[in-house]
Amino acid sequence: MDEGISRLPERQLLEHRDFIGLDYPSLYMCKPKRGVKRDESKETYKLPHRLIEKKRRDRINECIAQLKDLLPEHLKLTTLGHLEKAVVLELTLKHLKALTALTEQQHQKIIALQNGKR
Repeated sequence: MDEGISRLPERQLLEHRDFIGLDYPSLYMCKPKRGVKRDESKETYKLPHRLIEKKRRDRINECIAQLKDLLPEHLKLTTLGHLEKAVVLELTLKHLKALTALTEQQHQKIIALQNGKR
């Protein structure tokens, strides 16, 4: 080996503290290489997978919370107590369908008025 080329450090096992403070996209950098045996990499990459999954669940929960906040109060009152995630999604769909139908009716009225003026 040429003495002018410095030796690269060998790959070390990653620990939980190595991932604290990392942003979400950088966690994808921790996938095993093809040459690494499964036994060696399984424990090494289990923690990043858990962190990625937790981040994904947190994003889903945040989006559902935002949808809940956007729902009109009269829809929220149709359920008793706490709104489950599935109920929030169902109510959001119901509201979007109602808005879509209303928009379509208004569009038809506009076309009818425009045709009446001509």
